[in-house]
Amino acid sequence: MFNTKKPDSVTDILKPAPSSSPPPVANKPYASYANTPSDNNYSIINEWLTMRGDLESSGDILVKGKVHGNIRCRMLIIDAEAQVEGGIESDEVVIRGQTRGVIRSKRVRVEKTGSVDSEIHHETFSSEEGAKVRGSLQQLDMSSEKAEDKQPAKISREKPAPAVTSVQAAE
Repeated sequence: MFNTKKPDSVTDILKPAPSSSPPPVANKPYASYANTPSDNNYSIINEWLTMRGDLESSGDILVKGKVHGNIRCRMLIIDAEAQVEGGIESDEVVIRGQTRGVIRSKRVRVEKTGSVDSEIHHETFSSEEGAKVRGSLQQLDMSSEKAEDKQPAKISREKPAPAVTSVQAAE
């Protein structure tokens, strides 16, 4: 049931156990990348870890612990018991835990265990029944961006201005 063998290196920690399934990333609509040769191109913030500072990756990040800072990556998954406080800039975001801060992403999905207190800028947004969403939603048309605007925007920790559209879950 428990593996008592200590890992020999950091790469041993990141490798899935031989008999285990791949890491819990996302459901099929968001896991199309998982069958590519780079499916080990992800980083994990484990449940016992609290990170303070900004994270940037060209791959995917799975957060199981706490992050106090901005995150920029290809795909971000915030697990059920995880917390992220800071800005998020990603192609895809799956939220199962708690977030607070500005989110800029092409696709945002809040699952039923998710709790969001954020300003969300998105192309597509979905939320499961039971998810708690507090903040604002702003749909972006990223296909009409100018060539000079292709650089990712800087993420600010400043308090966002009031938004036009507000969504608040009833409790």
